[in-house]
Amino acid sequence: MSFMSSSSSSNDSMEIIPEQNLDMEYPTLTPVGRGNKERKGLLSRGKHSVGKIFSKAGRLGGFRQKPSHGIKSEIASQTESVSVGFDPKRSMESASNDKLPTMSEPSMLLSETMRTVLYTSLPVLVQGRKWMLVYSTWRHGISLSTLYRRSMLCAGDSLLVVGDKQGAVFGGLVEAPLQPIIQRKYQGSNNCFVFTNVVGRPVIYRPTGANKYFTFCSPDYLAMGGGGHFALYLDEDLLNGSSSTSETFNNPCLSRSQDFEVKHIELWGFVNASKYDEVLTLCRTEKPGIWNL
Repeated sequence: MSFMSSSSSSNDSMEIIPEQNLDMEYPTLTPVGRGNKERKGLLSRGKHSVGKIFSKAGRLGGFRQKPSHGIKSEIASQTESVSVGFDPKRSMESASNDKLPTMSEPSMLLSETMRTVLYTSLPVLVQGRKWMLVYSTWRHGISLSTLYRRSMLCAGDSLLVVGDKQGAVFGGLVEAPLQPIIQRKYQGSNNCFVFTNVVGRPVIYRPTGANKYFTFCSPDYLAMGGGGHFALYLDEDLLNGSSSTSETFNNPCLSRSQDFEVKHIELWGFVNASKYDEVLTLCRTEKPGIWNL
């Protein structure tokens, strides 16, 4: 998969660096390559020791030594580096026979394939819950403040889905309620991720550990990721946005071009079956409130 290079000339996707007096600490990224090399060295020495033991045991027992391809392949598989970009092929196969949870109404953006990949990528605690459409631009109007207000109806992990006018579908897992604050402070947890289908199939990008810039809610914009640029940026009127490489998720540009025009936006919450009817009524009557589901 080829990654699109980010442009430093876009002001919209530039990250606002938090002030130093925040109570949130941002850990530094530990180089992955160095750790992998040290691990491979230890496993390599262990592999040679195991080979010698089996060879000696075979000679003492009078048996013919069997090829050690199984041992080598097993050890080699344990030393493979894991890409930050999640390949959904295996997850799609494992979930192909599973019935996806009910949606409160059809999505204007998510295909069945994309929904399957996203479902298997959700935290385990929410995978069995039903999908509730908390906000959509085509039903509730084009307004960031409305998105923030309605996110209070279904607290917890929520899926933000964006479709642009070039046909790309992308977004991320956020933590609701999305609370706009004037202070420069991020919210969210390591469960957050971003995703895109610009390469022809859904791909998930999880946190790298470089920082904790998961979601930033401003009265003027909504953003995910950071460390030079935002992974995803949506302006106040939800008509335009931008995407670039972020250190938080090590993602490429999620849209087909760095600056994009929004076609639709959806916010999906996840609800236990026992509270589904109650929350569905709440969402349709648009009464304010925060629910822990």
